Amino acid sequence: MSDQNPDDTGVWNPPASEPSWFTPSKRLPRPDARVWPPPEPEPLGSSTVPIPVISDGAAPRQAWPPSGTPARGAQFGGAPARVAPPAGPPVGGAPVSTSAAPRPAPAAPTSRRRRRRPMPKTSKVGLQLFGAVALTAALLGVKGYDETTRYHRDSPAPQVRHVTQGQAAALGNAKWRLLDVAAMAHQPQDTPDRVILQIELEATALNAEGKYYTSSLPGFYMADKSGRTWLAQATKTPKELLPGVPGRFTLLSAVPTELVNQAELMLWPSEYEGRLEQGPVLRFDR
Repeated sequence: MSDQNPDDTGVWNPPASEPSWFTPSKRLPRPDARVWPPPEPEPLGSSTVPIPVISDGAAPRQAWPPSGTPARGAQFGGAPARVAPPAGPPVGGAPVSTSAAPRPAPAAPTSRRRRRRPMPKTSKVGLQLFGAVALTAALLGVKGYDETTRYHRDSPAPQVRHVTQGQAAALGNAKWRLLDVAAMAHQPQDTPDRVILQIELEATALNAEGKYYTSSLPGFYMADKSGRTWLAQATKTPKELLPGVPGRFTLLSAVPTELVNQAELMLWPSEYEGRLEQGPVLRFDR
């Protein structure tokens, strides 16, 4: 133990001449390695390590060597591969060309749906014009139907009330009675196909509003059985129409000669209702 030389720290330090596992060995210094820029790539063909073939489990694919090139085994000293000799001409037949014949192009798949031919321009324009005309006619028809419906709704049908000959009937603010219908004594010569009828009509006011019939005349018309009408104009009216006091109206109307004995007087409450032929109306029988 005399050769032990502990230091001041109390740790045993063996002599330098004696190796010890406590003392680590010195590492030799290494030269600096180049990390950037990367070294120049090696030229092609300089690598001596064969590149492994990555296979997916299937048999390796080998291309058929071109004509005049020895087989793979012959290149590396192996047995030459067997190459089939070119087929000769058949016995007793024409020689077969060794050049490869071009393959025919695959036929286009036939479509089940037949392609439609484009419509000519004239047919297309005619179809558009026909559609426009049909649409316009439909719109006009709908508009006409709407106006007719509105007219019948706003214009009620005439309410005809027949009055027996010689009887009086009330209409509006007066009571009316037909006195006489006859041809006028002096007929005009310029209308031989027509006859002027003179109508005498009596009116009696029912209230104070009846006096306005002298200025605001009712609607006077002569009509036949088929519905045709002719206007009757008042040539003479009473000066005033008082309640309970009869007044006399003289009317003139030109009707066809063959309807002189058939035309009947129709009385509307006003000229406006007479033109529209709506509302209540008195028809005096003859």
